[in-house]
Amino acid sequence: YCSNEQGCSVTVLEMSRSGTLATAQTVSTIPPEYDEPNSCADIEVTPDGKFVYVSNRGHDSIARFSVSEGSGLLHPRGQTRTEKTPRSFNISPSGRFLYVAGQASGKLAAYKIDPKTGALDHFAAYPTGRRPWWVLVVDGR
Repeated sequence: YCSNEQGCSVTVLEMSRSGTLATAQTVSTIPPEYDEPNSCADIEVTPDGKFVYVSNRGHDSIARFSVSEGSGLLHPRGQTRTEKTPRSFNISPSGRFLYVAGQASGKLAAYKIDPKTGALDHFAAYPTGRRPWWVLVVDGR
């Protein structure tokens, strides 16, 4: 999967036995009616491989896709509004939580991931200081 920063989309790539890549699918990360400036940034896949998420800077959202089990193709499942200018985000190793850095808001938004639908349920926002750029969740056990 590839986040297309200027194309406001995500592309599914297939790899041949020789290692070459071919485009299998490209899907928009923003709603069809949205016509304001936007660019994508980060892309993450849940540890179980069921869901793909992409951050939208401009639309200020996280786009959600379910993954077809056999083909790996994506099915759009909507966008969740988040902090202003979501640049980086990360999924916890358990696959239960997603954290988004709002570059323009100076906050880290926290979401629970529904394991059946991939929907994001906002439960907290934490101040981070100016312009957070990178999020990495580690298992502290």
